[in-house]
Amino acid sequence: MHVSLEALLELRDGAAEAAVVDHVAACPECAAELERLRAVRAALGALPAAAPERDHWPAIAAAAEAERGRRRLARAGWLAAGVAAVVSLVAGVRGTVEAVQEMRLTREVRSLVAESQRLEQTLRSSDAAGRVVDGRIVGTIVNLEDRIAVIDSRLAPESRETLATQDALNLWHERVRLLDALVAVQSTRETYVGL
Repeated sequence: MHVSLEALLELRDGAAEAAVVDHVAACPECAAELERLRAVRAALGALPAAAPERDHWPAIAAAAEAERGRRRLARAGWLAAGVAAVVSLVAGVRGTVEAVQEMRLTREVRSLVAESQRLEQTLRSSDAAGRVVDGRIVGTIVNLEDRIAVIDSRLAPESRETLATQDALNLWHERVRLLDALVAVQSTRETYVGL
């Protein structure tokens, strides 16, 4: 029985057991196989060192880095597109909310203008003109009319162009409040004078 290939390789490399050394010394077939293994090793050692004609690694590394850069750029592009979409959506929603708010304010202003016209009609239809009035009541009426005149100057067409809707709404609220007070004073005056 012959020794295994592994045992012959160990013997060739100088790490075999004494029994394997004794068998190879006595067996010409195993001794010939050991010589063949030594010759193959020597022939392989005599081969020239193989080196590529050109080192391809720098080109491979550069291509890999370029691909990573393209991917980062693509991710950044998608991120920028996403941010732009969110900004557009927010701007659109904000614009819609502002338009709805503006419409609501405009409706409120129209309602206040109608109420103001109704109160002015009430004042015009009052039959208190020419009656004797207490000086304190006259002072209150003049004060209210002066304050209404100031508001009217701010609501004039030439001033209205630069007036924000919220400011116009506040002025109309104040005008209606003052007209309401003026109507109350007029009706109190009529009641007082009528006694």
